[in-house]
Amino acid sequence: MLCGSRRVRHPTSITDRWELGMHIPHSLAPILASIAEQSAAEMGIPMTIAIVDERGSLQFYLRMDGALPASMEIAVSKAYTSAILRMPTHTLGQLAVPGEKLHGIQNTHQGKIILFGGGFPLQLHGEVVGAIGISGGSVEQDMRVAQLVLDRLTEIEHWAERICLLLPGDASRRLKWPVNLENELWEALQLSVRPLSFEFVSVLKGALILALEGGL
Repeated sequence: MLCGSRRVRHPTSITDRWELGMHIPHSLAPILASIAEQSAAEMGIPMTIAIVDERGSLQFYLRMDGALPASMEIAVSKAYTSAILRMPTHTLGQLAVPGEKLHGIQNTHQGKIILFGGGFPLQLHGEVVGAIGISGGSVEQDMRVAQLVLDRLTEIEHWAERICLLLPGDASRRLKWPVNLENELWEALQLSVRPLSFEFVSVLKGALILALEGGL
C-alpha cells in the first residue's frame, strides 16, 4: 500500500484518501493521456482521449489532430459510462442486450450511456478512482489503447509503492521536495547510457506524482 496504512483513518495517507472517494491526482491524468496518445500515434490513428473522476466529471481531455469530430463526445461518454457504472463499456454492452439485466439502460442519463468498447474504469488499490474513454479508431483499436493505459497504471502503482519506501516519513519534510521533481527525473534519465522508452519514463513520472501527491 502507498505511503500509509489502511488502519489509519486520517486522510493524510494516500490509501485513506482513495478510500474516502478521492479521484486520480490531477497531475497524473495528463500522463495517462500522453501514454494513450503515444500508442494511438504509433498506430497511425488520431484519437480523442477523455479521463473523468470517480463520479464521471471530466478531468482531462485531449483530441489529437485529425481525430473524427464524432469522437469528441463519444470518448467523454465512454469514460462517463465506465465511471458511474464501475465497468468497461463493452461489458455493459453485453449486459444491455434484449433479455439481459441492464437492457434499456442506454435510454437513461440523457443518452450519455455507451454500450460498445473503449471505456474502462481506472483503479488504484482495487477501488475505482476514475475512468478513461478512447474514441477515433475501431472498437478494437480504442480498447487496445485504453487497455494499455490500464496496464501502465498498474505499473505506476507498483513503482509508487517502491518510491514511498524511500520518501521521508515526516510529511513536513516531503513538502520540501521540489515541485518539478518529475521533470528533474526526466532530465536525469535522459543522461542514462541505457535507452529508455517513453512509456517507461511516463510510468516513473506518474509513480512520483502518485507517491508525492497522495502521500502528503
